[in-house]
Amino acid sequence: MSFADGPERGLIRVMIVLGIVGTPAGGKSTVAEYLAELGATWINADLIARAVMEEAGIQADLINHFGPRILGKDGRIDRLKLSSIVFGDDDASRSRLEYLESLIHPRTRRLIKDQLITSQQRGDAVAILDVPLLFKSGWDCSCDEIWCVDADQDLRIRRVVTRGWDSSQLRAREKNQLEIEQKKRLSTHVILNNGTIADLGDTINVLWSSLLDTHASTTDHGHCLQQDISNPADNTTRN
Repeated sequence: MSFADGPERGLIRVMIVLGIVGTPAGGKSTVAEYLAELGATWINADLIARAVMEEAGIQADLINHFGPRILGKDGRIDRLKLSSIVFGDDDASRSRLEYLESLIHPRTRRLIKDQLITSQQRGDAVAILDVPLLFKSGWDCSCDEIWCVDADQDLRIRRVVTRGWDSSQLRAREKNQLEIEQKKRLSTHVILNNGTIADLGDTINVLWSSLLDTHASTTDHGHCLQQDISNPADNTTRN
């Protein structure tokens, strides 16, 4: 089934919402990119959050709170420096992360809702909801299916080196997320990304066809996103 054959309700297409979760450096972005090539709309929470953090008011609040230690040579916030003080096991790091999330998450959540509603109203057949804390933040109720992407730890450590991280930073980020076994248990499908790109593509193609076939005949997906779609004006005030 092609993207164009997506589900409809009368003359109004009912959009499938697909959640993507997994381990850091497990391959979520690679899966999402492949799905976007198949025709899905990719809503990337990380990119949205980065854009929010670049807003002048957010930058000012963060600099005022954390001081110059988070600044790069250009005088703007260095994301690696900021990450180094918010991802950790100690209470101070957790407190700093809570403050960062209190600034970034509400606006990011509103923008994600805006993108989902726009995709639905535009008639997109499938939207990918790529949110690192999908279960913790309650976005799972907006999804028709959730795919969990994982890979062996040694592979993931090699991948994070290209991001400027080391193994300790990878473990610190893992500890601030739901355990991978629980993510797997809560997901519809689990993708083990230990092979080649071609292997991953074959797996995605099978799951994509199943996704469209399973939900094509559904006249009302019933996820909580539908409440926001039917009342888009309320989206600007709810978090």
